[in-house]
Amino acid sequence: MVDAQGIEQVIPHRGDMRLIDEIREFTDKTAVGIKHVRDNEFWCAGHFPAKSIMPGVLIVEALAQTACFMIMKTHGNNGGKMLGYFVSIESARFARMVLPGDTLELHVEEVASKLKMHKFSGNAFVNGVRVASATFSAIMDDNPQI
Repeated sequence: MVDAQGIEQVIPHRGDMRLIDEIREFTDKTAVGIKHVRDNEFWCAGHFPAKSIMPGVLIVEALAQTACFMIMKTHGNNGGKMLGYFVSIESARFARMVLPGDTLELHVEEVASKLKMHKFSGNAFVNGVRVASATFSAIMDDNPQI
């Protein structure tokens, strides 16, 4: 298992924008990440105040960060300088609400790659029930101008 500190040694996401708390397992083609959804998340005050629901775009972002960890850990992260950018989000589906107190289990698989472009299939689960799925692509830039 890789904890939050270990994750931050690999991917660049910090603070409220790091949406994975653990990596339970990973290979060069698959990974399982964990997100503990808390009631003090930045989105809770506005989405929605009477009944906080984790935004679907953040679930997809958590899947993407899990994929980003897998790629950077297995292919290198250029001394912490590599960044991953969404190119497409396809077939995103949301089956159930994700609420504070839930633990998201994020399963990703690389389904294709060519040069710096990577395509992934991802599924998010709460208590073994699929709550979201998406196919998405990202380009990994190991020489960003930051």
